[in-house]
Amino acid sequence: MGSQGMSSPSPLVVKKSQVVIVKASKTTPDVSLSLSTFDNDPYLETLAKTIYVYAPPPNDHVHDPASLFQQALSDALVYYYPLAGKLHRGSHDHRLELRCSPAQGVPFVRATADCTLSSLNYLKDMDADLYQLVPCDVAVASGGYNPLALQITLFACGGLTLATALSHSLCDGFGASQFFKALTELAAGKTLPSIIPVWDRHRLTSNNFTLNGQVEEGQAPKLVDFGEACSSVATSPYTPTNDMVCEILNVTSQEITQLKEKVAGEVTTLEILAAHVWRARCRALKLSPDGTSLFGMAVGIRRIVEPPLPEGYYGNAFVKANVAMKAGELSNSPLSHVVKLIKEAKKAALEKRYVLEQLRETEKTLKMKVACEGGNGAFMLLTDWRQLGLLDEIDFGYGGSVNIIPLVPKYLPDICIFLPRKDGGVRVLVTLPKLVMDNFKEHMNPLSLKYMK
Repeated sequence: MGSQGMSSPSPLVVKKSQVVIVKASKTTPDVSLSLSTFDNDPYLETLAKTIYVYAPPPNDHVHDPASLFQQALSDALVYYYPLAGKLHRGSHDHRLELRCSPAQGVPFVRATADCTLSSLNYLKDMDADLYQLVPCDVAVASGGYNPLALQITLFACGGLTLATALSHSLCDGFGASQFFKALTELAAGKTLPSIIPVWDRHRLTSNNFTLNGQVEEGQAPKLVDFGEACSSVATSPYTPTNDMVCEILNVTSQEITQLKEKVAGEVTTLEILAAHVWRARCRALKLSPDGTSLFGMAVGIRRIVEPPLPEGYYGNAFVKANVAMKAGELSNSPLSHVVKLIKEAKKAALEKRYVLEQLRETEKTLKMKVACEGGNGAFMLLTDWRQLGLLDEIDFGYGGSVNIIPLVPKYLPDICIFLPRKDGGVRVLVTLPKLVMDNFKEHMNPLSLKYMK
């Protein structure tokens, strides 16, 4: 198991040009759009920032890639015009509203860097400097904010980075991947995206979600009581602290196989690695044994909604499968027990009654602020990017990306992301106190395999 540190200094200096507002290349509707209940979840209201890294083109240099993507964005907004709107949350009902107008557009930033990507190891060993590569949040005087911004940075070697800041309230991982694929398809010369986006946010509201004739017998699957969990949350001697580091650990296919051999019966890579990471974090942070540690995992529901969500749906279509354990029990449990609890949570999350309950719980959250803050290590919120099709890329002249980096803010250290590896295995992104990271790696590597720096 190796790691990609994100804390070493670098010579990266990015020069940004003035922000250009890119509008759709054709007239788009003048309309206000409402969002689904899941979209309205206040815990999702953040701009997710992702950097795609491209080595110099294999053939002749692509002429003016910044203009190429500016035009591709303009064409993409014909289909994804909601991403050019202005998003705001109402003060009376706390719901999000998206105001769309043909006069609006997406902030687009051109930038340059005098160094080469190879000198920076294709951004595999960096941290704070990476924020130079993403578009800054742009305030809107008239109220609301932009749900999307893009930045393209050209390097001296001819390589580039393409970075998006995209509202999680409008797109989940699949939706963001769908938009990015459309953008690169249009940059590659296609006349329209292979998947046409569909709004249909009314489908996932508590009023419209039905059990399709199913008799609701007995109690709905129990959701984790966040109020109870937060009242007895575990603490760590290492938190709170501002000295946090983010790293990406490379877990090989061989190591995953060896982990699976420790558990009897069928187990998926997601289940075994989720259990392993959660337990390793608990041990490394030395969480108070009598306190509660909470695990949350996004589980997609696109396949269980009836009738099925259309292929082009790009809103949030997942629920959270949660497990709560006393930290002492988690730390001392065999992997098989932790895996069993995660399996049960996943199974429950795929029941339609569970989805309906989560819709209702989110509606309640909108009406009353839930005081439950993470950041102390007791929470682990997992999202799996391996099935988003990030490696099924469109060649717009640069081949495929050589690195994909989600920028997780240091103030959201609870988030853990599983990323795909082109040569198999999983890349695990974690944020931990600096004093804890080496200890975490030790607990992540109990397989008598030599740790490679």
